Amino acid sequence: MHIIERKVSSISSYKKMSFYILIFLIICCCCFRYIELQKHRQPLLWSDDDRHFNETLTAIMRPRVVGSVGHKEVRHFIANELKELGFHVETDEFSQIVPVLGNLTFVNLLGIINPEASDFLALACHYDSKYFPDIPNFIGATDSAVPCATLLNTAKTLNSYLLTDFKNRQDLGLMLIFFDGEEAFLSWSKADSIYGSKHLARKLSISPDDFTKRHIDRIEVLILLDLLGTASQKFYSFYQNTDTLLEELSNIERNLMKSRQLEGHNYMFFSRRIQNMIEDDHLPFLDEDVPILHLIPVPFPKYWHTAKDDADSLHWPTIRNFNKIFRIFIYEYMKNHKENVNFRLM
Repeated sequence: MHIIERKVSSISSYKKMSFYILIFLIICCCCFRYIELQKHRQPLLWSDDDRHFNETLTAIMRPRVVGSVGHKEVRHFIANELKELGFHVETDEFSQIVPVLGNLTFVNLLGIINPEASDFLALACHYDSKYFPDIPNFIGATDSAVPCATLLNTAKTLNSYLLTDFKNRQDLGLMLIFFDGEEAFLSWSKADSIYGSKHLARKLSISPDDFTKRHIDRIEVLILLDLLGTASQKFYSFYQNTDTLLEELSNIERNLMKSRQLEGHNYMFFSRRIQNMIEDDHLPFLDEDVPILHLIPVPFPKYWHTAKDDADSLHWPTIRNFNKIFRIFIYEYMKNHKENVNFRLM
């Protein structure tokens, strides 16, 4: 009888010991996970400003066909935003006869910090919306209201850095380009498309003399944003000489994901190259040997060039994630820039 009691007592003690060991192991695992998260966590020096982004997007997300009242008001809004953020603003204005609508005036907008710098990081998008005779209220939320708002929001959230530590640097300037007339008026062709970028590339390619560097050659890399804002976007590299930049975006995303600073679990940046040849505003610059990082999702958004490319098509967690990743990427590019990076030779 006593032997049975001792066995029961022994079994009970063993169960208690096993329970305590299990609890200990769980605590250890939690601590290890916490340490791993902290190791990967990047302190976010630059906070989100969702209110600014939303207000900016609202101001831009309206019909803005070249020559319309909405187009003029959006142009003025972007120019005023750039001035308030401390950018030197330049315009590239020209007139051209186009299909359907006839003679139109186009205006490219450039916002520049450190205009005397030897080289520039150029960030670009287009601000016009496509003309559809059967969709008069087409607003082009992804095409390209969100990219415009992202560029302005990046400048806003990094503004304290841009106007202090970055200001007056001689090695690097920041150029924000808002192209006009990207969209075709009748049917996309070499003649009927990317009016603004073709004109600006020609203008920047003019050399004042044989001894002065062309303005277009001062662009270290041009990063073009287009069709942003829907769920499950995927971005790839299109050009070998900027593979490393896409890889850096991917690394930033993965670090933020590991430290749970992004929403959801879907990755959008993939450090591999695909062969798709997408015609967009970068082509006239590519023809002048400007290195290009083209941030456009593949495949295109479901509602591209339809009436449903509106606010309802947008996926706000994806937009917030993109803005956070892109902001860190731009800041690190500028902060870590010590000398000219010649992507042209890569």
